[in-house]
Amino acid sequence: MAARRTTLLLAFIAILLAGGARAESWRNYHNERFGTTADAPANWTMGSEPENDDGRVFTSPDEHAQITISGIFADADANGELASRLEPRQGETITFKKRQGKWVVASGTKGDRIFYRKTLLSCDDAVANDLLIEYPAAEKEKYDALVAHVAASLRPGRGYGVTTRCR
Repeated sequence: MAARRTTLLLAFIAILLAGGARAESWRNYHNERFGTTADAPANWTMGSEPENDDGRVFTSPDEHAQITISGIFADADANGELASRLEPRQGETITFKKRQGKWVVASGTKGDRIFYRKTLLSCDDAVANDLLIEYPAAEKEKYDALVAHVAASLRPGRGYGVTTRCR
């Protein structure tokens, strides 16, 4: 009986450890200037701080994918700001776009890569909180859960460079 309990306990521990090895560990990034916040995988390399302190780029260990979390002062025309984020950039084909309230999402392909862009306005529409994820189209299944997690974690906040009221 004791041997069976020990065997079951060891099997349970092995299952937990195996599941934990596959689970992604996250670090929360907060941009001090604009207040933009989102999660990035803990084992991805964070790029150096740009001179204007608008955000950071995180690169996957195999260097195939990147996440950019940043903020920028939005145009005075909030509707125009959001509408422009839904337009394709050079070489892009947009396959999905959605606008709801103060946020937009656009995703699609650029060559053999998939991109996912999300923008949400905050601080009385003065700040555009941006997220960009790019990865090889051939590795879509590998990145689906990561994109969902990072996109859901994008949040506005208060930054030192913002003088308007933030919610």
